[in-house]
Amino acid sequence: MGSKNKIIRHLAKRSLKVFSSFVQFSDYAFRPSVIFLVINSRCNLHCKMCDVGQNESNSQFYKIMKRDKTELELPRLKELISEVKKFKPLIAITSTEPLLYKNLLQFSDYVIKKGLKLQITTNGFLLERFADDFVKIGLQRLWVSLDGPPEIHNYIRGHPKSFENAYRGIEKVELAKEKLHKNYPKIYINYAISNYNYDCLSKFMESIKNLPVKSITFSHMNYVTEEMAKRHNELYGNICRATASSVKDAYPIKVNAEILFREIELVKRKYPDKVFVGPNLKNEEEIRIYYQNPEVFIAGDRCLTPWKVSQILANGDVVTMTRCFDVVLGNIYENSFREIWNGEKFRAWRKTLGKYKAFPACSRCCGIFNK
Repeated sequence: MGSKNKIIRHLAKRSLKVFSSFVQFSDYAFRPSVIFLVINSRCNLHCKMCDVGQNESNSQFYKIMKRDKTELELPRLKELISEVKKFKPLIAITSTEPLLYKNLLQFSDYVIKKGLKLQITTNGFLLERFADDFVKIGLQRLWVSLDGPPEIHNYIRGHPKSFENAYRGIEKVELAKEKLHKNYPKIYINYAISNYNYDCLSKFMESIKNLPVKSITFSHMNYVTEEMAKRHNELYGNICRATASSVKDAYPIKVNAEILFREIELVKRKYPDKVFVGPNLKNEEEIRIYYQNPEVFIAGDRCLTPWKVSQILANGDVVTMTRCFDVVLGNIYENSFREIWNGEKFRAWRKTLGKYKAFPACSRCCGIFNK
């Protein structure tokens, strides 16, 4: 078994080198493995690490999320599925809060009946209302965002009952699965690490120990500081502009690397098959650099995102990702997704990234390639 794993790892590394070489010389891309949908631009919470939740209107993330149209139209979404169903991408509904989208169940049912896998990410506040229906339609993956034990999570999310609502929603999904004899959806939790919750990972795990979730991912902050944005704009502002992001009411520099590393090691040791960390920083020093020296690239130095995935905003704009620069690569109300994916704008953006690999404002983005 050990030798088999070594062979698999070796082949994976070779494939990775081939893919990286392809990226360096080609502005075309294979079909995307994931299409992310910002299905609406509304949210019901006020998260401290979110520019939308904090109404930080000058940030690039806020401007990307708050387009002129507030939601994707159901007929166009159905057409989109018809355009992409042959290459079977994962359809991932991520933003802003999908459970506020009035046609969510109708669209979800349509996606699944067309034979595609569907993933929905939610803050869980309204999950109880959708639990039975998610099970009935056969939703495959459900991600719920929880950022600490109850009192911490509720403070971060800006509502005194947000943890309790999400917890009951997860429980109700599991009850519906038992009642209907279904195995789906599989439930995952994402925990966004910040200065508000870096010291209570183990306490959080204790608070959800009775929830039957498949895994918990502890995600390091995605952010851009004023200094990072300034440096980027001095060097590359003529290509794409950057702004500070996710730092209005969250403070990376306040994260204590020693405590966070200890907490990570504790939960990984206690829950080895359930806990994942992204990016998987190797030691306390890497964690310290991640939060204290954000200009240093430590989780990779190349962005491959536009070759692998795409994101569609609530007004139909196609972008790399919502945490990326405000570079519009097309609009699904003007062209088909297939036309956009390897269209002139997308290819030009890939060529630019192939040349520069990444920009100063990219160093703490989850889209940076992790070697």
